[in-house]
Amino acid sequence: MIIEDIHKDIGTARDNRNTPIHDWYRFTAGFSFKLVEKIILEEKLNQKDRIYESFAGCGTTLVSAQKNDIKAVGNEGQELLFDVIKAKLNWNIDFEITNDVISNIEKEINSNHYKTSYHKLLVSLYNDDNLRQLYFIRDFLDNNDLPEKEYLFLKLALTQTLHKVSIHPIAIPYISRTKTLSNALSAFEMFEQTLQKMTKDLGTTDKKEKTSQIYFQDSRERNTAIEDNSCTICITSPPYLNNLDYGEVSKVCSHFYGITNDWGEITEKVRKKLVTGATTHYKKREFDVDLWKQQDFYLQNKILVDNLMPDINKIEIESKKRKGKKSFHILALYYFEDMYKVLIEMRRVLKAGSKAYLVLGDSAPYGVFIDTTKLLGEIALSVGFNNYKIIKIRDRGTKWKSLRFRHSLQLSENILILE
Repeated sequence: MIIEDIHKDIGTARDNRNTPIHDWYRFTAGFSFKLVEKIILEEKLNQKDRIYESFAGCGTTLVSAQKNDIKAVGNEGQELLFDVIKAKLNWNIDFEITNDVISNIEKEINSNHYKTSYHKLLVSLYNDDNLRQLYFIRDFLDNNDLPEKEYLFLKLALTQTLHKVSIHPIAIPYISRTKTLSNALSAFEMFEQTLQKMTKDLGTTDKKEKTSQIYFQDSRERNTAIEDNSCTICITSPPYLNNLDYGEVSKVCSHFYGITNDWGEITEKVRKKLVTGATTHYKKREFDVDLWKQQDFYLQNKILVDNLMPDINKIEIESKKRKGKKSFHILALYYFEDMYKVLIEMRRVLKAGSKAYLVLGDSAPYGVFIDTTKLLGEIALSVGFNNYKIIKIRDRGTKWKSLRFRHSLQLSENILILE
């Protein structure tokens, strides 16, 4: 069986560091390319197969598929990451164009004629010179009518530069103002160095054919571009219950590129296109459990939800004792409803007899254990999967043990295998 010799690092983004193309965008919630390649090997996937990826994230599954000459399709609901993935899948870059861009930016970047306004968040995260250079590069790329492949390639290099020259770490997963970074290179120098590294990475593969396709799509909804029964396997890692607010994590970049400007726009333009994974995704006062129980998810999973409700009620009671009073009880119900919709779409695109591999983590909001992986396995049965298996990868949450109100429950990261 595939997971028998899996080591504890698989299931994290650690394996992707310093790995060509995979490390073009480091994402704290990513998972290991080694796991994807192990599944490809063990399942004996070949050019006749097609992988489906519900949550493309930073493109780990799609890049791994393309490196192995295997077709793959994926959905991503965040505009920022959608562009990141497109850039990571475009390997036939005209380097004459990118070299000319570097030369022209170098000539013009110190021009006294360049004026622009900066987002107030970024003002606090970069020194004056770097902030000006970052915005100059951004506007230069936007105003020079570049071919899409080269534009996205250069934009991804700039996105990486945003992470590398900030005063404080901006994606670990949130801004860490208690830590200060020292950067020897200017923003332009880092941008140039990053491009050189990306160019060198493309030299590690002689494959120019694009076998993976990404769609700007919410996986809770039907993607009409992907036909019924057209994929032979799914490899994905859904959002974990109460783990990260993905809109918040990416706000520096989304503000910089003008995708969002404030908290409200993060909710409207980013969070609403994503599976409900944090309490910031909804308004507590708008939730009505009786109306919620009229939805298809509850009607199709009544026994499962009714058995879950005692724990949901415990979370609600506990929330009233806590300072933050976070509505994790509502979050859990929305999360499983959203994942029900994701699993319906997953079942639709997979051929009969196919498998789905989902990297997942358990959760314990306010110290009440929610067996997320098992519950999703049971929900999968309600949408047409025949059976499921759970394989533990590693313990999770251990680095938070020192927190004052941290629970002592043992949580795990798992692979849910659906058939």
